[in-house]
Amino acid sequence: MTEVSSQIVNSSAIPAWSGFVYQGKVALYHAIRLLTQEDSEADYLNVEHLDDFVIHDRSGHILSLHQVKAMKSDKRYSYNSALQQASKISERCNENTVRWFHVSVGLDDFSDWAANDANGEHLVQFYQYHDDRYYVETKSIDTKLNEIVEQYLSTYELPSTELLIAHKLAKLHVLLAGKVNLAHYRNQHESMNKFEAAESIPIYFSDIVSCLRSEVIHSDDRAAILFEFRKTLLDRTDQILDSLQENDSVNLNGICQCRFAVANMDVPSLTRLYYSKKPNQKEISLSGFSNDTVDNYLRVILSIMGVKTSEDLPHYFKNGLGSFLPTAMKFDFLNQELDIKQIQENVDALRGNLTIQDVLYEYDNLVVHMDSAPFPLNSESSSTGKFTEISENDRNRITKINNVRFVSVRDASDEIND
Repeated sequence: MTEVSSQIVNSSAIPAWSGFVYQGKVALYHAIRLLTQEDSEADYLNVEHLDDFVIHDRSGHILSLHQVKAMKSDKRYSYNSALQQASKISERCNENTVRWFHVSVGLDDFSDWAANDANGEHLVQFYQYHDDRYYVETKSIDTKLNEIVEQYLSTYELPSTELLIAHKLAKLHVLLAGKVNLAHYRNQHESMNKFEAAESIPIYFSDIVSCLRSEVIHSDDRAAILFEFRKTLLDRTDQILDSLQENDSVNLNGICQCRFAVANMDVPSLTRLYYSKKPNQKEISLSGFSNDTVDNYLRVILSIMGVKTSEDLPHYFKNGLGSFLPTAMKFDFLNQELDIKQIQENVDALRGNLTIQDVLYEYDNLVVHMDSAPFPLNSESSSTGKFTEISENDRNRITKINNVRFVSVRDASDEIND
């Protein structure tokens, strides 16, 4: 592998989650803009590479380097050190490489950073967007993405409606999450430096084109609904990470790991996650999940350290107590009869759904939102002993089903993280 400078290798991976999300969207914007130019040589991009993002041609040559700054200052001098740093990047570049600088506020001076051969500095230009402005606010980047997708569809004479554009942008955001989040995860958890992590996961323009040319799936299509479910989970984790990133008392590793797992789940695993978080759903439907149920699920992940995502659904494990499966189930115990009825409905749903029926014998504990002490299934549910359709000849499974515990988030945290 080509050597790169220690400054690049050791630079901070992601200084702020909001800035990280912003630079990813800016990268998508620029890529789609290039795709409107039918003669573009661009083939793939890397985020958090030699610079915040880098565009390569089919031969791996660097066409452009992009530094993205989501800062509040509107003074040019506040950016001088970053401009100088961008001007000095030369690894893997040639005389045709263009260096762009992106900002999120209007500055008092947008003049170029001039080349200085004596100091090894190259020309750096402020990026100009399609509306002729040299900046785009963090709150406006989604609007700019919407507009550039509309331009792409118009350029290639493809159907363009508000619904179509929203669908294509959703697919692009999931593509970005699946690719870029993996680089972040590898940098933070697999002892890979920022450059190595980014190098390992290029985002190909052909994948971006596939998203832009994808068709809207009808809202009663399971695949489309699961796609929206995944997007809701990813969006909510982004909001959690952005709001809590400066809170030193909160461990965000579990949320990061869960986000990575969800972004890369195949359809069968995503289906199991959809049902297991709240089993009393008769079918996959748009009404089957909401921000509230997603938040209930993510609150478990945020509250309990040590989530495991390498096998099947995100879960926990404690010697002597077995496996713990997070859910979005909520038992208020304001009315015991109603709560027992809800427990019964969820158990019956688990029992009758072949997709997640095995949850009741693969996991020892179901983590739910409630105030009561942990209790085994056989103490509250009349469904115990009725699972012979799972495995008529395996009495051990039947016994284990009868002993599945419902555990509150607080108790599960105490038991797992003692």
